[in-house]
Amino acid sequence: MTQRMATALREEESGFALIISIILMGVIGTLVALTLTVGTHSDFSTGRGRNFVEALHVAESGVEHAISKLQSTGGGFAGTFTGSINEGGNEGTYTVTVTKLARKRYQIDAAASVGTGGGLKTKRKLRVTMAPPPAFKYALFSYTSVSTKNNDLITGDIWANENITVDEGDTVDGSVTAARGYIHLANGSRVKGDAWSGWFDDSNSYAIHLDNNAIIDGNAKASVTAPTDPVTCGGENLNNYTVRLETGSSVGKNVTTWGTKTGPGTVGGVVANNVCTAAPASKPLPVFTYSDLNYDPATLHQFGTAGTPSATAVSDFQTYVAGQGKHISGTFYINQAAPVNQDNRIDLTNVVITGDTTIISNAPIFTNGVADDTNDAIFVLVSTYQPPVGTTCDLNQDKSECSIHLKNNFQPSGKTAVLIYAPYGPVAVKNNQVQFGSIYADEILVKDNQQMTYDSRVERVVGFGPDTYEIQQWLELNP
Repeated sequence: MTQRMATALREEESGFALIISIILMGVIGTLVALTLTVGTHSDFSTGRGRNFVEALHVAESGVEHAISKLQSTGGGFAGTFTGSINEGGNEGTYTVTVTKLARKRYQIDAAASVGTGGGLKTKRKLRVTMAPPPAFKYALFSYTSVSTKNNDLITGDIWANENITVDEGDTVDGSVTAARGYIHLANGSRVKGDAWSGWFDDSNSYAIHLDNNAIIDGNAKASVTAPTDPVTCGGENLNNYTVRLETGSSVGKNVTTWGTKTGPGTVGGVVANNVCTAAPASKPLPVFTYSDLNYDPATLHQFGTAGTPSATAVSDFQTYVAGQGKHISGTFYINQAAPVNQDNRIDLTNVVITGDTTIISNAPIFTNGVADDTNDAIFVLVSTYQPPVGTTCDLNQDKSECSIHLKNNFQPSGKTAVLIYAPYGPVAVKNNQVQFGSIYADEILVKDNQQMTYDSRVERVVGFGPDTYEIQQWLELNP
């Protein structure tokens, strides 16, 4: 009896073991299937992720190809092209469209594709904007000195490698920097930003001098050119680099100087005397290089070429302007053969600008009553005229030796941004000028009711800088 019961129990246990075995086999099979599925999905995801990265590289290759085309053609290329590269073992293809924008800017759209079928194909798209490099960031920039006089309003920063004089009643709504010179604010004048000098006036040892009731709203700093150590400041005399504040004058924030702050004027912040700081380095003027490829051939007028000056270049230009009723737009290159002087200069009296206009000349340029009739334009005046040694540019004399003389109601509206550039001689501005833009010159003289407001539209103008174009914007778009 007992033996039969034991046998029965063993048979029941065998059946139970069979059931357990079947269940375990099912679980193992499920796990194997799951492992295979996960592995397949992982391989798929890895492949798609790899293609996603590679598609970006392919699109970038298309952009580089487009930039190469622009460089080799001097900005003359526009249109669509295709190409392919082997990226990560996959054949990637790109389609690139180059579109010319206004004012020598280019839009590059590069669409790339990597992978084939099975959900592995990946696309990406880039949009890159090319533009001339930024070269003009100051309202006034002088390779030597800047002087303003008689109720002038400058909105924007001023830079001079030498001295800055802000005369009686003038206001600078910005900062002023005299990198290797001194700063003088005459009676009642005002600088709403900071003032930073790098040298001192030899006649009085003042690095920064505020006459009666003159104001600097920001900081005033009198630094030393290239100090060799912070303790002796290169041996510079402590009696120099004085920050002198006359009666009623004030500095709103801090005064820092290697010399001392003197005078009854007030300081809103901390006065730090005998503190050595390094002056800012001098800055070069942007370099201009003329190339006819930079301009629309349909609106380019050349009077003499870059290699062959013309004895009648200036007179031919004046004849053209008169024939247009003094309403002009486009690009004008005037290369006058010798002699180049004030008796043979560009005269823009009563000219009206009707669109983007660029005038480039080796002759002096004189304006009188220039206006505009535009909705949005950039007006560029470039004179490479270099006055004779020992001569001066006189604000009050029409034919004194100025490279560019803006006189008597030079008043393009805010719809036109104006860039004035004279690398080898002074620019004089007198009598009721209204300008939105920038002046860059060897020297700048401003007098009598001038209103100058910096306009960022002139920051990037073709022809300036070491490279013709650079990347201004880089975006990824939905493919």
